[in-house]
Parts: sequence; structure tokens; C-alpha cells
Amino acid sequence: MSVVPGRAKNLMGSGRVMALATSSSKGEPNVAPMQQCWWFDDETLVVGDFFMKKTMENILENGRASFTVWEQNPREGYKFTGSARYLTKGPEYDLANSEMHKAKPDKNFKGVAVIRVERVYDIKSGPTAGQLITE
Repeated sequence: MSVVPGRAKNLMGSGRVMALATSSSKGEPNVAPMQQCWWFDDETLVVGDFFMKKTMENILENGRASFTVWEQNPREGYKFTGSARYLTKGPEYDLANSEMHKAKPDKNFKGVAVIRVERVYDIKSGPTAGQLITE
């Protein structure tokens, strides 16, 4: 059974920008907008890297990440947390480049952030804000 509910997973589609948060091993946070992302499987998100610097460094140091995705109407949003790896080869990297090649055949990612989702939280305003949905 997937940790990621179908609606939360679907909200990541159609070129939506998400906020990807990482932290250094000393706890210094970093949040960056990301748009090039795809689900590798039911629990693993792959984020393509053209310009990641601090995000990549933090993943290599800390191995944890969180990301959010939301929409205003209807008001809905989710926060995902999990373990993260940075890869420059392998099936996750190949998937990201294959997807990128559909729009830009001459572009390749430097690498990918691979996030294995462990928990999903509701972040829409109201009484369920911050509530753990799955674990």
C-alpha cells in the first residue's frame, strides 16, 4: 500500500511548482522552488537538477527532505517528508532525463534528488491543518 494518497500524488502533476526543503547537517534550512519532478513509483519522487547547489549539498550531508504542493481553488495542500538521495545515474536519473527529453531533447540533468516519502500531512487551512494523513 502506498504512503502517498492518490489525490496528493495527482496534485504534483501538470507542471506545478513545489517547494523543496532540505537542511544541512548543522540544521541550516534551505527551501527552493522546483518544477521538474516525476513520480518514480508510488512512494518515490524524482526531482531533476539543472541548478541545485545548496539542495544537493544538503541532501548529501543530511539525507532528509520535505516538499509541499498546494492549490488555491479548491483549497488543498500536502506536505511530504522522507529520506533523500542525490544520484547521477540509475533508473531514477534515466526517468527524469527521458521526461525532460520530451520537451527538450538536447538537455540532460546534472543529477536528480530522489525522495522516498515516509509521511504525508494535510496543510490546507482549517481544523485538519498539520494533521498526519499517512505514515
